[in-house]
Amino acid sequence: MKEMRRDQITGDLIIYSSYRNKRPHDTLKTNKNKPSEGPKYSETCPFCRGNEHLNDMPTYLIEGDGQWIAKSVKNKFPIVDMETDHIFGEHEVVVETHRHEGNYYNMSIDEFKNVFGIFINRYKELSARPGIEYVNIFKNHLRDAGASLMHPHSQIVSFNLLPAEIVKEIKIAKSHMDHHDTNLYDYIIESEIDHQKRVVYSGNKFLVFIPHATRYNGEIRIICKEDKKIDQWGTDEIDEISYIYKKLFEKWEDYNMGEIAFNVLIHTYPLSGDYDDLFRTHFHIIPRKFNFGGFELSTDLFVCGTDPEDLAEFLRFE
Repeated sequence: MKEMRRDQITGDLIIYSSYRNKRPHDTLKTNKNKPSEGPKYSETCPFCRGNEHLNDMPTYLIEGDGQWIAKSVKNKFPIVDMETDHIFGEHEVVVETHRHEGNYYNMSIDEFKNVFGIFINRYKELSARPGIEYVNIFKNHLRDAGASLMHPHSQIVSFNLLPAEIVKEIKIAKSHMDHHDTNLYDYIIESEIDHQKRVVYSGNKFLVFIPHATRYNGEIRIICKEDKKIDQWGTDEIDEISYIYKKLFEKWEDYNMGEIAFNVLIHTYPLSGDYDDLFRTHFHIIPRKFNFGGFELSTDLFVCGTDPEDLAEFLRFE
């Protein structure tokens, strides 16, 4: 089956082809994506506990039993810094656990709570800097997703402009509001819950679902149900999103029959302007099993072959 679909959040045009994922592929042996298994400590890793001399002083620290268990530090190779006027900001790394072999597939709920606690703290501080328009939170897991170090970490970048991807999402949300007089994200939440078949998890604070159309084969999305910026999240939000991460990545590992590369993109509110009626904090969890080919790059059309209802059924949890 083939049909045209449009991504409700980004506006991307998708060609859905139900048999596209069944194409034959050569089998290649590679060590690029070795699972993060091994010792809890590496003497060459700058993020391991005991190697603090390889980093700047922490910008935020969570401790337990007299030792740090998660922290944020300035990125030694920042995308942006405060040295120019036309593009400026700050770039930090969130070291998500002291365990070198830790990853989202084996971290505990408490470890995820630490991660989100740091996100909230750093978002608050970085967003308060003069001239900052946006705070970008993202994670690269394994080489194929852009990770340069295997120790579990995310990144936070603040800068003085609004990213094109966020501008596009706001434009789509505004068009929906103009035509339907409703918030796009509220509409998606309500319609997905009514449909049920693409829902992975629906809690008090968040909806996890597989979008009907997306440029990324097998993408998972999470939408915050309330109009809350990430720095307004309290214990209820942190507890629920940490539970979601724990259950979701366990199920996802089973679905993929092992650990795969992925990106997590947390789309936060713009810092200037009144977008509260249009926007919601939301997550894009993107598997990096598939690369774009010449067709996608030459046409800006995207081909997807993953059935969202089948994937949601496999991943669903309570």
